[in-house]
Amino acid sequence: MSKKLIAVLSVILLLGSFAVIAATGSRYTAYYSFAPREGQRAEEFSVTPEEPGIVAVSGVRLEGSKLKYDLTALGRGKTYLYITNLTDDMTGLQSVYVHRWNIITVNSFFGNCSMCFLLPLSVLIVTVLLFIDRIHKFRIETRVSFYRYRNIMNLGLIVFMAFFILQLVQIVVKNRGIEAAVYSVLATAETFAHVVLPVAFVVFVLVSISNVNLMRKEGVNPRNMLGFLLGLGICFMTILPEVFYTFNLRHQIVDIFNEKGLGTQLYSFFSNVIFYIVAYLECILVGTIVFSVQAGRHMPAFDKDYMLILGCKIRADGSLPPLLRARADKAMEFANLQREATGKALVFVPSGGKGADECIAEADAIKAYLLAEGVPEEQILAENQSANTEENMRNSMALIQDHFSGEGAPAVAFATTNYHVFRSGLIALEQGYRMEGVGSTTKRYFWVNAFIREFIATLVSQKRRHLQVIAMLIAGVAVLVMLNYLSIILF
Repeated sequence: MSKKLIAVLSVILLLGSFAVIAATGSRYTAYYSFAPREGQRAEEFSVTPEEPGIVAVSGVRLEGSKLKYDLTALGRGKTYLYITNLTDDMTGLQSVYVHRWNIITVNSFFGNCSMCFLLPLSVLIVTVLLFIDRIHKFRIETRVSFYRYRNIMNLGLIVFMAFFILQLVQIVVKNRGIEAAVYSVLATAETFAHVVLPVAFVVFVLVSISNVNLMRKEGVNPRNMLGFLLGLGICFMTILPEVFYTFNLRHQIVDIFNEKGLGTQLYSFFSNVIFYIVAYLECILVGTIVFSVQAGRHMPAFDKDYMLILGCKIRADGSLPPLLRARADKAMEFANLQREATGKALVFVPSGGKGADECIAEADAIKAYLLAEGVPEEQILAENQSANTEENMRNSMALIQDHFSGEGAPAVAFATTNYHVFRSGLIALEQGYRMEGVGSTTKRYFWVNAFIREFIATLVSQKRRHLQVIAMLIAGVAVLVMLNYLSIILF
């Protein structure tokens, strides 16, 4: 379903809902909850408007613990209903507002009204359609190319939309008016963040233990603390509004208890913005981990002409460290599987230049290892000029295109460490190369932090897109807070 069709359907549903509410809104059955005594009758109660000429009250009746009564709009304005038990001298108060088109709402400006569930129901229908459409596009786009950043965003969005739909279902079932619906939508991200918090805390503890082990073996530096810092940041941001609330109770920095005050609205705005950003980052993190794990386990089709081996820092004596040796071994493993399955041999393309602290180029070190493992020299095409993954892909493909003598385009795969496969495939696709990757395993204490590093690198590489989404979230929260504030000050 196209976005235009969904947009048109959204407008039709919302306008139709408003038309039904306007047509039926002049009558509404309200209720007042209380604890009745045994044998109590409706005749013992009176429901009286404070201001005449705004609403008429009729049909007062008892249904369980609710005193129900029918309201009919007489004219625009606001008034209060005095609910009085003539026997017990019990009194209650309920606010009523008659809007333009004689629509009655109770309890607040955007409170309960006749057929008011239609508005959140319309939003629910549209959200479900968007959810189904997103799943459909997600499946199509992953078939077109697994290595797309939009796949991560789509998966993260699907996770959050599923949770949002559950919240909308509750809103529709409870049917407590537009104000309650707005409040529930605002609270969706907070609920999501709090639901995820126990999981995030457990993961934070496990990642911290992993980072401690990593720093013991690999040294103390900021890169080896990324998992700890990210987990700490997510947990802290989740509880930050509560921390401020508790701190403010003691020191009274901002008045957040006056519903009509600016401090209350600013607190609501900033706390909900934080929750939505946290929920968004958590969803993107989930998407990144899912795709990184799947990419690291993926086995390409056995039709490859070339296998690119991405380099990394070598040892001082020019030999391969375990991480790089595992990449070369994975490349040879795939080549052997392809030869056994199809009889087709491939050419290895070790890639990586010489760093300032390296004695030879990484590609030459990988080539020496391949030769020692029995790979014929004519099956090795070394690229020894690149300094990063972007250059690995670009320079290697230039060599491959010059070397390839077959028909059509060469079929190329690449070998790297499992946590790095997805981002490498994404970089290749951004350069216009369609490649599949194979991932070698790494030490358990290292891969957790490595996945976090890939997540942060992906965030940075797509920072403009993330900032656009966050700006939309902030704008949405601002609109909802404003609606909530209007509901308070207009009554």
